[in-house]
Amino acid sequence: MRTERSLQSLIGISDAVAQPDASQSPKLGPDGKPIDDADAPPPQRRVSDWSQALAAVGSESRIGDAVRGVLAKHDPTTLAGIVLLSDGQGSGGMSTSAAATLARRSEVAIYPVGLGSSDAPVNVRVVDLDAPRRVYPGDKFALTAVLQASGSKPITTQVQLLDGLDDSDVELTDVVDSREVELPADGSLVSVRFEMSPESVGRRRLAVRAIPPPEDQNAEDNFREARYEVVARKLKVLAIAGGPTREYQFVRNLLHRDESVELDVWLQTAREGHSQDASRLLDEFPATAEALFEYDAILAFDPDWMTIPVERLQLLQRWLGEQAGGLMLVGGPIYMPQWTRMRTDPRVAILNGLFPVELATRSPLLSGGRQGGDTAYDLEFTPEARRADFLFIAEDPQASFDMWGSFGGVFDYVGVKDPKPGAKVYAYFSDPSTKVGDSLPVYLASQFYGAGRTYFQASGEMWRLRRDSDVYFDSYYTKLVRWISEGRLLRDSNRGILMVDNARAGVGDTITVRAVLTDDQFEPLRVPKVEANLLGPGGSISTVVLTPVEGETRGGTYSGRFIVRAAGSYELRLTLGDGLGDTVLRQTVQVRLPTVELERPQRNDEDLNFVATSTGGQYLAIDDESASQAAIKKLPELLQPQPQTTILPGTPDDDFAERRNASLLWLIATALTFEWIVRRLHRLA
Repeated sequence: MRTERSLQSLIGISDAVAQPDASQSPKLGPDGKPIDDADAPPPQRRVSDWSQALAAVGSESRIGDAVRGVLAKHDPTTLAGIVLLSDGQGSGGMSTSAAATLARRSEVAIYPVGLGSSDAPVNVRVVDLDAPRRVYPGDKFALTAVLQASGSKPITTQVQLLDGLDDSDVELTDVVDSREVELPADGSLVSVRFEMSPESVGRRRLAVRAIPPPEDQNAEDNFREARYEVVARKLKVLAIAGGPTREYQFVRNLLHRDESVELDVWLQTAREGHSQDASRLLDEFPATAEALFEYDAILAFDPDWMTIPVERLQLLQRWLGEQAGGLMLVGGPIYMPQWTRMRTDPRVAILNGLFPVELATRSPLLSGGRQGGDTAYDLEFTPEARRADFLFIAEDPQASFDMWGSFGGVFDYVGVKDPKPGAKVYAYFSDPSTKVGDSLPVYLASQFYGAGRTYFQASGEMWRLRRDSDVYFDSYYTKLVRWISEGRLLRDSNRGILMVDNARAGVGDTITVRAVLTDDQFEPLRVPKVEANLLGPGGSISTVVLTPVEGETRGGTYSGRFIVRAAGSYELRLTLGDGLGDTVLRQTVQVRLPTVELERPQRNDEDLNFVATSTGGQYLAIDDESASQAAIKKLPELLQPQPQTTILPGTPDDDFAERRNASLLWLIATALTFEWIVRRLHRLA
């Protein structure tokens, strides 16, 4: 490490680098060219775009963790100090004061550079817009805008709802509704609810616009838009059940009443002539691709899979992988523990691939799970659950998870092992006595399967949501069925499908993209990569590269990722073709700022000043351009290089060897001279 380099040269302000002694000539090789020296100054690293280098990549500001990380990775004796660029509002991890204590113990000074304003700015912000991605003609749907204001007093603003065709080149001007809302000045969030009833079929765009006061500090956050599609065709669903459980019956009745759903059922225990509330009754699993591929979603309530021939389960694989079907797998105590123990049956291998979790086919300890429990346990939700729309069973996410925490919990679960790589876990069964190792049993999980999606629920007990209100149960299953089948309904072309793992995300989240594509002959596409354009807020355009997914048995499956760094609406567009007749596949993602980052918009001078004084540093507040220029000049003076001399025992010391050899040579020469003089004197005597 070249510790003699200045701060200016490290961050690219100055090109000055400490030069070696000019009196020392470089070593030359036989060809006359300089020989590389291990001590030569490394090539200078410059940051070409600081806005990208410092862009948000997480959902929380972990100031304390960042300071602790620097102290852990570097020898404190070599640190001239730590420069902290922040508004001082930590929202997660180690507290700022605890990090300052660590720095003081290590005798490392912290120099905070305070960004932002110490006074709450006058500003109105549209924080989020919660709108469905797909609706049906004539159906009334609700959308919710979340607003926030800051300043010295409450702000009254007009909130407008705009709607129009999905044309990015045309500005939305058609105001379909408006509300006058008073926003408190303390930064608390306010929800504004609108209702719409679309009639025309097609892709559309809506937006919420807040009319701010004249002194509003940021005009860019007064507007938030979202895309949605009005689809005309009904959702075709097949429900399969090993028996008439409560869960199956309530879901069957719900979907049968839904005018946007066409429901077929196969109750395996039903006798001939038995009546069911459904569009059509089946007495076997669909036998042909034509019959199976007409369904958008299949709901399986602990069915007896061993009554289905292996050829038809292979059709189910094709339906998922090629046709973007959605499969919901509800575990149960009757058939699932039986067929998972049939290790040599080829159908078990097929089914194991469909589940987003590893089945306990080889573990007697896990294969049973729990049946007939006498104590209910709440579901332990993961951070992924906070971004899953189908779990929002109330008006907003917070109210939804309050409801999930109070509905009474579930008693049972079927035993499975760990989630598969790439699967998402939404909830665990929370009984600590059921842990295997350090892991609780998985209760809710999902995964992509080719172009389709599979969802696992460890028991059929969501009917318990009906204790408080039928609305919660209805909302969960209605949203879930539409979510697992959205790949079918949102397909733009028979040539492929484009999917994202999370249609609603927070700033800093990583979005996984998956595409299943065919060529113009409808054979799996086989190219090294495909590129999609990502249209971000403010008209920004970037490229997302998708590469073939390793381990996929079927070709044409591609995957990629991108990070959302700003709040707003993103649209992903992938074009297939090379000119005339191009096919464009689309997906949208709504991104919002984390709520915790919006509650305290002003700079925390008190914490930043404490960090500086307690560690021996200096606080530099950036209030204007002159303060910014002063900080740029002041920091290099405060942060002086800390060169270190390290003695490594046993390593060659050229200077010492030279002095030793010179001393030995002088000693030998002296002894020889003395001998010569003695001999001469002896002869003269």
